[in-house]
Amino acid sequence: MEKKLKIALIILIVLLIVIIGFIGVYSKDLISYDSALPDYILSSELTGKRVTYFKIDDASEDKIYDKDGNEVEEIPEDANEEDYTTESVKINPEENLTKENYKKSKEIFEGRLKDLGIEYYDVRLNENTGEMVVELEDNVITDTVLQYLLAKGDFSFTDSEDGTVLLERSDLKDVSVVYGNDETGAVIIYLDIKFTDEGAKKLEEVSRNYLKLEESDENTTDSESTTENEQKQVTMSIEGTEFLTSYFAEVMTTGELTIAVGSGTDDATIYQYSTQAQVYAMLLNNDEMPLTYTIASTEYMTSNIDTNTFYIIIGVVAGLALILVVYMIIRFRLNGAICSIAFISAIAMLLIMIRYTSTTISIGGIMAMLVLMAFDAYFMTKILKSIKENPSLENVSFVTYGAYLQKLDLIIVLLIIAVVFTFMPQVQIFSIGMTLFYGIVSLIIANLVFMRAMLVSKYNGSRS
Repeated sequence: MEKKLKIALIILIVLLIVIIGFIGVYSKDLISYDSALPDYILSSELTGKRVTYFKIDDASEDKIYDKDGNEVEEIPEDANEEDYTTESVKINPEENLTKENYKKSKEIFEGRLKDLGIEYYDVRLNENTGEMVVELEDNVITDTVLQYLLAKGDFSFTDSEDGTVLLERSDLKDVSVVYGNDETGAVIIYLDIKFTDEGAKKLEEVSRNYLKLEESDENTTDSESTTENEQKQVTMSIEGTEFLTSYFAEVMTTGELTIAVGSGTDDATIYQYSTQAQVYAMLLNNDEMPLTYTIASTEYMTSNIDTNTFYIIIGVVAGLALILVVYMIIRFRLNGAICSIAFISAIAMLLIMIRYTSTTISIGGIMAMLVLMAFDAYFMTKILKSIKENPSLENVSFVTYGAYLQKLDLIIVLLIIAVVFTFMPQVQIFSIGMTLFYGIVSLIIANLVFMRAMLVSKYNGSRS
């Protein structure tokens, strides 16, 4: 009974690994079912890519100053134009064109791409000119992502009347998107803003000064109500656009401010507001751009392999794996089925490792999978033939280890190739190395743990 429970437990663990590896794990959020596993990353040779060249914006803009030297948006209609001067000013002043600002801009680009969930990207900087090259997968969201990279990312809380800055970018600590429901069941999307210690003190003071006023006393005249009890409001702006103008309903003492972005009951509306809030969070969680960039040019590099060909390659690999499983079962019966279970679990573990280690899938990586399949088929056949000739417990216990020890040199060579390729900068070669390494680890676990345990338990049970 104990041996049967052991085998059943092993099969249950293997089944769980296979389900996770081939089907995945999904969780339901407020919008839809989302995969709990990271997505596969395909190399540019399978998806195509877009190479975008960014340069420092060398344009100028006209600024208007009054006679006191204060900048104004425009000259009032009834004003004397001679009291105002117009000056052409570089968008990026020469003193800002430093290596420090170039490097900071690159870090912001990378931070934004990471926060947007972009799996594959490459940002390269020319430290002498500030020019940057950004490689992205070419898909339906690439244009939108590139526009987000160009954003300034500024933030401010100002007095709605005179524009006095009350809170600014340096006061922010962290911004996240949270969800809730109202009494009607609609989903509300919020922007949850956490402030630094200094920012929290400022927020508390601002909330006191811009607190909602109580209703005017009935004996107060209209003129007194207007002059003495006028409601002061603040304006919150993100990326130069007014986000809201309002007052505080209470004094903010926690250093945290939660603002509703929008609400909806249908998936499309919820997705729209959720995306908008996530973009705001992405911009505010990364520093404000110290420089203004513009897109100089774009190159499109199409995939070397079309979608149909890619699916054919995957189908061929899956077909070869199926043929191997059927062959093992037909020739070696129950022992072949046990080895096939271990083989399938090894593939499932490899797929899980590829996801969690962000290993890029390339044609070379797929070829590495074929090498691993041939590698495993060789050892399984060797082990099963030995057991068929000598089905004793002693032989089963030895051969499930001994077959690998006899070819330890081959295993070491494959591991060396895997490690060397892993440190190569080229994605295609890197993919081969990572796939080989994690494939060998998966096979070791599947064969020396699962397969060996089941075979030994089987023959131990038959002897007793």
